[in-house]
Amino acid sequence: MDAARTVNLYRSTVESPDAATHAYLNGTPGRRPLGTVAASGCRGKFTEDGRTWTVVGDQLSELTFDAITGLATATARGTIINDGAPVSYASNGDGGQQLAIVGGGELKILDLLTNVLSAAVVLPMTRTPVMVGFLDGYFLLSERDSLLTWFSAIENGLVWDALDFFTRSTASDRSVGMICANNRVWLFGSETSEAYEDVGDADNPFQPIKGSLFQIGCAGAWTISVGVSTIRWVGRSKIGGAVVYRLDNYAGTRISTHAIELKLGQARTLTDAEALTYEQDGHLFYCLTCPSAGAAGETYVIDETEQGQWHQRSDWNATLGREELWRVRGHAYVGQVHVVGSRDSGAIWALDLDTYDNDGAILRAVRRAPYLGAENAWATIDRVELGIEMGVGLTSGQGSDPQVELLVSKNSGKTWFSAGIAGIGPIGAYDDTGCYWTRLGLTRVDRLVLEVVITDPVKRAIGPGLWLSLTPGKAA
Repeated sequence: MDAARTVNLYRSTVESPDAATHAYLNGTPGRRPLGTVAASGCRGKFTEDGRTWTVVGDQLSELTFDAITGLATATARGTIINDGAPVSYASNGDGGQQLAIVGGGELKILDLLTNVLSAAVVLPMTRTPVMVGFLDGYFLLSERDSLLTWFSAIENGLVWDALDFFTRSTASDRSVGMICANNRVWLFGSETSEAYEDVGDADNPFQPIKGSLFQIGCAGAWTISVGVSTIRWVGRSKIGGAVVYRLDNYAGTRISTHAIELKLGQARTLTDAEALTYEQDGHLFYCLTCPSAGAAGETYVIDETEQGQWHQRSDWNATLGREELWRVRGHAYVGQVHVVGSRDSGAIWALDLDTYDNDGAILRAVRRAPYLGAENAWATIDRVELGIEMGVGLTSGQGSDPQVELLVSKNSGKTWFSAGIAGIGPIGAYDDTGCYWTRLGLTRVDRLVLEVVITDPVKRAIGPGLWLSLTPGKAA
């Protein structure tokens, strides 16, 4: 019923009130190489006060960036057990000069003055730590499959007392994930969630906030992500399946669509799903990667700046001819650069809107238009023209004469044929005659679906729309 699909493109509103065009589709950022750390995959990044760290495989490294080239240099700071899962970071900054890292079921502390990484901290808990946070001078640790949350000595992540914990009692479901944000400790359980605050009690400073419990849990700890004063996550409850929520006060507001929820419901598991949030070009993106969805994993992205518009991000496997999950993992905003890592290599990349490939690999953009109408009407398609910025070709190589392919389905997206390619102009050919296709035959209009595909490494700015010239007809 809804044919529309958008991959590696996102909607951008034209904010001038007098503009004839109200929105267009912009290409998602490509990946510009900044360097490499190791041969394994990234497990997360953290930046604070001008210093940036990453864990790649089992190696903790500090990243420094050349002021002129922007390229990264990695300095090893120690090792973190590699269990393949993301790591969790928190820092007490100048208060204690410590960076806490939880990974592989251990907590380690990096001394920010000496750059020495501690051995695994001896913890009083009987279960493994999963996530670490920082609030009001305390580090906090969540346990795996437990009701307990632990807090450290003031400004010292090396000291943990056997009596310094609090237990979920408002609800009985075990904690799945934890995050510290907005002067609260947010505990997400398997069926419910709630907030705790520091009340200043000498024995147990953290107490549940009355009225904060709500009946939405968490389907995967690593889907919890903070961005611009609020939290987003994949939630679930006693009575329903996976839904993407945004935290509003002490409740969750549904921000996913039925289509996204269907995809999440079909995933083999959501415990391996991960999210990151970042803001670029005035757009706030929550990027949810589900390795167990589809044939090769899928990534769904909501742009809350654009009234909750969703799109997909994908990497193109040219050998197998298929879309695969977005390989980005971990994010740190360093200076003016969005620095990210790779799920399966030690590559360090910048998410760059002026880069139109993925570190030399194809960045394939797809826009499938919605249905044209609902009436049983027949017509001959005389011409299809794509509104797109022209004259964006490169000086040489692939992309010097950039092309767009048009795919056509006349049976509601069940089968497709290629209408061929059309040019969008060599460099400087701004006055080209347009990007169009002609003589596409007879179709029932309410079953017609059109899709455009761009693989050349050139700027993608699609708008204001797709125009059709039709001659009314009747069924053969």
